[in-house]
Amino acid sequence: MNHKNLEQLDFFRVREIISSFAMTQEGKQTVLSILPYTDKKQISSAKNLSKDWADYLQAGNQRCFLPWNPCKEILEFLKVDGACLNQDDIYSIGQLCLSVSKFCSVFCKSDFSQNSTFNGKYQSLEKIAKDLPSLTKCENLIFKIIDKNGELRDLPEIKNIQSQIKKKRNEIESIIKNYTTDSNYQEILQSSVPVLRSGRQMLAVKSGYKNRIKGIVHEVSQTGQTFYIEPEEIVRCSNELIEEQAKLERELKRIFTQLTKDLSEFYYDLKLALELMIKLDVAYASSQWGLSNKCIYAQNCNFETENLSLIGASHPLLGEKAVPIDVVFNSGCRVLIITGANTGGKTVTLKTIALFSLLNQAGFPVPAKEGTKLPIFNSVFADIGDEQSLEQSLSTFSGHMQNIGQMLQTADENSLILLDELGSGTDPQEGGAIAMAILDEFIARNSFVILTTHHGILKNYGYSHAKCQNASVEFDANTLSPTYKIVMGVPGESHALDIAKRNGISEQIIQNACAYIENKQADVSTLIKGLTEKYKELSELEKSIKSKEHSINEKWRKVDLKELRVKQHEFELKEQGYKKSKDFLDESRKMLENLVRELREGEITREKTLKVKETIANLSKAVELENQSLEEAENELEQISKDKNISEITNDLSEKTIEFQEGQKVRFGKNKSEAILLQKQKNDKWLVQSGNIKLTIKESDIVQTISSSNKNSVSIEIVKAEDEHKERVGNLSRLNPSSIFNEKPVFELRLLGMRYEEAIKSLEKQLDLCVINNFKNFSIIHGKGNGILQTAVWDYLKSYPGISNFQFANPEDGGTGKTYVSLE
Repeated sequence: MNHKNLEQLDFFRVREIISSFAMTQEGKQTVLSILPYTDKKQISSAKNLSKDWADYLQAGNQRCFLPWNPCKEILEFLKVDGACLNQDDIYSIGQLCLSVSKFCSVFCKSDFSQNSTFNGKYQSLEKIAKDLPSLTKCENLIFKIIDKNGELRDLPEIKNIQSQIKKKRNEIESIIKNYTTDSNYQEILQSSVPVLRSGRQMLAVKSGYKNRIKGIVHEVSQTGQTFYIEPEEIVRCSNELIEEQAKLERELKRIFTQLTKDLSEFYYDLKLALELMIKLDVAYASSQWGLSNKCIYAQNCNFETENLSLIGASHPLLGEKAVPIDVVFNSGCRVLIITGANTGGKTVTLKTIALFSLLNQAGFPVPAKEGTKLPIFNSVFADIGDEQSLEQSLSTFSGHMQNIGQMLQTADENSLILLDELGSGTDPQEGGAIAMAILDEFIARNSFVILTTHHGILKNYGYSHAKCQNASVEFDANTLSPTYKIVMGVPGESHALDIAKRNGISEQIIQNACAYIENKQADVSTLIKGLTEKYKELSELEKSIKSKEHSINEKWRKVDLKELRVKQHEFELKEQGYKKSKDFLDESRKMLENLVRELREGEITREKTLKVKETIANLSKAVELENQSLEEAENELEQISKDKNISEITNDLSEKTIEFQEGQKVRFGKNKSEAILLQKQKNDKWLVQSGNIKLTIKESDIVQTISSSNKNSVSIEIVKAEDEHKERVGNLSRLNPSSIFNEKPVFELRLLGMRYEEAIKSLEKQLDLCVINNFKNFSIIHGKGNGILQTAVWDYLKSYPGISNFQFANPEDGGTGKTYVSLE
């Protein structure tokens, strides 16, 4: 990539901004050295690592990256025999070790491979963690000598020396204090504060009293009024202090020389760790910049099957002033011709497309929206701005032609060519002709070309050539100013007269200029205006259709939610009815058993007979009341269904292959109680006799028939309504057959507090029961948290056959902590 072109396209300026987000100086310097890659693997690797950082940071995870001082050059001293790193250098290496340990403590946990921590979300970060060498021994060696703040520890080897140094310093301070606090020396001292010269404590003595204090005169002030004297009793102590300090320095040098030698064994591990940690810091800076500018990671596309697309792209250097643009190339298009008003944003659009391509190939995110696709170019050429040069005697046109000539020497099918104001700076007719000839050559080479121009002949060229596409910068005719939006497929007008009027040119001059415009040119302008207005109408219509589509989808979602709630209410009523009936039967059975036992144990009397009859009569009456209660509940559900305007919510599980007849013996209900069919009732119900009790049951509650000849049970064959359910039925083999009719799916599956395996098992069972019971809709409460459980649920739903749709609930119904599920 040409250095001049990268500078023209603002790549270096954006790269410098990205570097400021690095946590280390070495990371920053590495960002500043990055150039766009041309290898797809390098580009994908850099983008994946940056994206993983962005996802990790957005999820609010703990800090796992610590800064360190530069140590790249320090590590090279480890290869030198007898080298001795100082305390600061040793601490810099220690910081690197701490950062590696911190990062690995998060991404190298023993249970990480089982996806229990991050569920495999950050694979690029995990790979770096696995590639990092262990520096635990190196870290222990360093922080055995110094602490985590870089201070020297109390080592046994130097403890006695440090004690002697402290003792001598206290002794010197005591002597100095005796002089400064003694009233006999008050008038002879210039100051009561001692002076430090060359590491020695001295007294500032007035020149007239210099002989009053015995000692060594080290300095005299420039005025000659002050003598700096070291009292003779301090001289001895100072000499002893210097000796002890020299002894300490020799011992520390011995310690650090040995430590440097020990660390040299880890040279290659430290070097590898530094390279990987710098790589992490570069990706960290990229992700932080991306998050602060609302960036996305563009999809890579190839020239043959996919088209370059920018969706909501904003030039990063324009800040809040930037107007997002959409640029989508037509299939097979290789040349984009951008026309329109001056200062309308043509050059900005040109530079935005190029800059985004360069940032993408450097592994950086781009400030755009999802759906942005960018190809990978091997070379980028730009001819932007006024190339006039007085030193080289080049005119504007000559400068442009010189640049284009250099492009034509190497441009190929993998080149991006940017041409600003192609054909300008010379006679318009000749300029337009040379511009078309140049485009012919680039098209022949299958190069990717984006150009801006004011030449009307190039607008016609864009329509007549299959590999060309017109675009324009939008202009507001009411305000006579550009909107900076891009209109694809429509050429633009220069609006020179409108812009001149807005900038103070008189109305008379504008009218005279209009008179000079040929009728033919006016016709072309009218055509362009018509196309522009048509484009605006189509854009508004598209927005209206999308809005209506969204409104319809939202209404359907609300209807589905109402249906789900109605079904839940139905299910709850049924469950209450089943429980009430079961309790009633259990209580009745106990009463009858007690009566039978009383009859067997004693003499049958008239009182006991009347009691039995009374009990049976009460039971019969209770059964009738129960039947009446169930019918009322069913009527209530039917009324709810009508009120809510929802399709029938009855749960027909199957079609039965046996026709029931009066007198036939069957089994019904959860407990498979035996009964005889007495009479067919309305609404697919039967009057049956179970023991001494008569009751009404639904035909769908009959689960078995009993052969009158051999008393063997024959299961009713269940037939699926639709063939596409076969795959789902195959998944039901893991259910316990005895529980098929006893267990029912729930309307709201709660997974909160469950571990990964437990939650998936519960979801799997719920889905299988839904298939058996023809249960179409339910919801899952998985909570928000850090998103692990929600991700696991969604991944399983994607893989389960027969799921027609699943989505998050409304904010008022749980939002992202709850998922609605619909089965086919």
